[in-house]
Amino acid sequence: MATAMGSDSSAGAGSSGPSAVELLQRAAAARQAKSSDADGLYLAACRAAAQSGQTGVLVSAALALVDHHRFGTPAGTLPALLHQAYSAAGPPERGRLAVALARLWVYAGEAARAAPFAAEALDTARASGDADDVAAALEAGLLAHWGPDDFGVRTPLCAELEELTAHTADVDLRLRALCWALTSALERLDGLALQRRLRDLELLARQSGAERALFYSQCRRAMAALLAGRTGEAERLAAAAAASGARAGEADTYAVGHALGGEIARQRGRAPELRAEAASYEDYATAEGVPSILAQAAVLWLDAGESGHASVLARRIIGDGFAGIPRDVDWLLTATQVAEVATGTGDRAAAALMAGVLEPFAGRGVVNAAAVSFHGVVDHYLAGAYTLLGDGGRAERHRSVAENAYAALGADWWAARLSPAAGEGAAAGGRAAGDGAGDRGAADRPGPSVHLAGAPPAELLFAPGAPGIWQIGRKEAPQVFPARVGFSYLRLLLRNPGKDIASVDLVSGFDRALRADQDSGGPVLDARALAAYRRRLAELDAEIGEAEDWNDPDRAAAARSERQEFIHQLAAARGLLGRPRALGPASERARTSVRKAVAAALERIAAADPDVARLLRDGISTGRMCRYEPDPSRPVRWLTDPARRE
Repeated sequence: MATAMGSDSSAGAGSSGPSAVELLQRAAAARQAKSSDADGLYLAACRAAAQSGQTGVLVSAALALVDHHRFGTPAGTLPALLHQAYSAAGPPERGRLAVALARLWVYAGEAARAAPFAAEALDTARASGDADDVAAALEAGLLAHWGPDDFGVRTPLCAELEELTAHTADVDLRLRALCWALTSALERLDGLALQRRLRDLELLARQSGAERALFYSQCRRAMAALLAGRTGEAERLAAAAAASGARAGEADTYAVGHALGGEIARQRGRAPELRAEAASYEDYATAEGVPSILAQAAVLWLDAGESGHASVLARRIIGDGFAGIPRDVDWLLTATQVAEVATGTGDRAAAALMAGVLEPFAGRGVVNAAAVSFHGVVDHYLAGAYTLLGDGGRAERHRSVAENAYAALGADWWAARLSPAAGEGAAAGGRAAGDGAGDRGAADRPGPSVHLAGAPPAELLFAPGAPGIWQIGRKEAPQVFPARVGFSYLRLLLRNPGKDIASVDLVSGFDRALRADQDSGGPVLDARALAAYRRRLAELDAEIGEAEDWNDPDRAAAARSERQEFIHQLAAARGLLGRPRALGPASERARTSVRKAVAAALERIAAADPDVARLLRDGISTGRMCRYEPDPSRPVRWLTDPARRE
C-alpha cells in the first residue's frame, strides 16, 4: 500500500542533467505507459523546476504527482519543494500550488495544515475567474473539511462544485465532483440522489471512454450493490474495477479493492475469507499506524468469530478514551467500528464510551473515503450499544431512525442486520457475542459453513413439527423452536430459490386483515405506465443487441442492469399472479412486517445454531421484494416438509 512518492531521485537537479521540461515530458510518457518510474520522474521535475525557477513546470509536475498520490501515505519531501515555489509565485500559479499543498497534506493525514492552503486557493481562483481553477480549489476545500464536525461546511461547497463541474470538459474534475456528491448523498441518507449520481458516473464513463472514469463507476456501483446485499454483482464489479484501475494506472486501485473485498467477505460470511482480509487489514494498519483500518480489521475478526482478538484491537484504539483519534475523514468510521466491536463482545464500558462519542452524529451515514464503501447509519451502532446497556427506549428510537434510513437508501442488507430484539452481548449487526480469545471461526465449528468439493449437499430441516413447534437445523439433530411467523416467511422463500416474492404476497398468505386492506389504494401502474415500461424494455433489448454487435460489453452490462431493474419494478407492481398491485398502506406495512419478522426469526435461530443462521442471512434478502439466493459454494438441500425427513 506504499507509494513511490518518497523516491530520492535527483535527476535533473544539476545543469548538466535533463532540464525540468524534459523530465516533465519523460514523466508524462511514463505515466501514460503505466510505468513505475513516473512518480520518481515527476519528483525530479519538481526539484529541477524549483532550482531553475520554472514555476509553471513545477505546478504541472506537482499537480500530476499529487493527483496520483495514494491516500494515507506520508507527504515526504514534496511539501518543501512546493512551498518554496508557492512562496515566490503569484496568481494563478500560487493558487494552483495551494491546491496541491492542500491535497498533499490531507492525503498525509494532516488536514489542519491543509485548511489555510485550501482557503487561499479558493480566494485566488475566484479572483481569477477561471472555472476549472475554482473547481479544483473547491475540491481542495472539501478535502480540508472532511472531518465529522465539518458537515455543514462541506454541504454548500459540494453543491457549488457539482454546479460548476457540470460545465467543464475536465473528466477528472467531474469525477471528483460526482464522488463528492455520492459521499454527500450517503452521509445525508438521500437514496434518490445516490441513484442519480451513480447513473451520472456511468454516463460519464461511457461518453468519455476514460479508463479512470470506468474504474470510478464500477467500484461505486459495487458499493451500491453491497448496500442491497447483491454480493455476486458486487464481486463482478469489484473485479472489473480492479482491471480498469490497473489499465488507468489509478493509485488507489489496491486500497479500493481491499475496501470492497472486506465488505464482500462480511456479506459472504465465509470464515477463511474474513480471516484473510482481517489479517491484511491488521498488518497494514499496524505498519502504517492507521486507526480506521485497525478498527475495520477488528470488525472483520469479530465477523470471523475471533471476538477475543477483535476486542484487543478495539481496546488498543480506544486507549485512554478515544480522544487521541484525529477528527478527520476516518474518525466517524473508526468510532462506529469500535462501537460495533464493543457491542459484539459485550464490553459494556467501551459501549457506553462509544455511545457518548457517537450521539452528536445521530442521523448521519458512515462512508469510507469518497463513497468507496458504506458502513451503515450511526443510529444502527447507537441502537446496539444502548441495547447492551439495557436502555431500551433509546435503543428503539435509534433503531427506528436507522430502519427508515435503510429504507430510503434501499440498503436491504443493512436493514436485515438491524436486529429488533438484540440480546445482551449481541452485536449492532446482529451477531451473537463470543466467549473471548478462545472463540473459533465458523469454518472450525461443525455445521454447513464449509462445503468440500464433490461432497453431497448438506441436508437441513426447516419445517413445522408438532402444533406450535418448528424444527430447524441438521436433519439428524434439529433444534426445536416455538412457532414464529418469520419461520413461515423463510420457509416459503426457501421453497422458491432464486425467485422474487413481494412482501405483500408473503404477508397476505398469513394475514387476512392485510389482504383485505390491499384494495385501499389505486394500482401502482396504470395501463399508460405499463405501456411506457414495456416500450423502455423493448428499447433496452435493442440497446443490448446493438452493444453486443459493436463488442461494447460495458454498455451492454449497463443496459442489462437497467432492464433488470425495470423487471423488478414490474414484478413488484403486478404481484405473483400478474394482477395490478394496490399502492396504499399495505405495501409499506408488508415490507416492514416481513423485515422485522424475518430478523427476529434469524435472531432466534442464531442463538441456537449460528451456522444455520449465517447460511440464511447470506441467502435471504428482504424489502418490498424478498428473495432466497442459494450460495453455490455452500449447497444445501432444505427439507421444508416434515413428511420428507426420513
